[in-house]
Amino acid sequence: MSDSAFPDYAYRPDLDVFTVRWPTHELMATARPDYEALLLLPEARRTTRWLFDVRRRPYTDAISARWVITDWLPRAAALLPAPLRLAYLVAPSRAEELATDTAVAAEMRPATLPGQPYLLQAFADEGAAVRWLLA
Repeated sequence: MSDSAFPDYAYRPDLDVFTVRWPTHELMATARPDYEALLLLPEARRTTRWLFDVRRRPYTDAISARWVITDWLPRAAALLPAPLRLAYLVAPSRAEELATDTAVAAEMRPATLPGQPYLLQAFADEGAAVRWLLA
């Protein structure tokens, strides 16, 4: 794992959800070593429902979004026997920024197209995120 700021993670058998929470602010919007390390965790392979709590992380830039969507997400989905459902829990201010940042929106658009081996959605409310994961 990358360092002491590595996210907290747990498999919740009661919900069949793999939850990852980034505890601190990081300089990089997407810490690639953290994301890579998550793929090695046995907990990540127990379910196709993942909740990433990134409320304490800086705003995602277009380059980081592109890497997650074109590189990391397809590899994560390939580890699982069924399509991955990934809910990002973001701070309300970030949800607004995601809706208005055209560069990030352009990078994220392919992730929402039919035929992907995953479903991806951002939420500002954890209850809504969990309900979507369980749907």
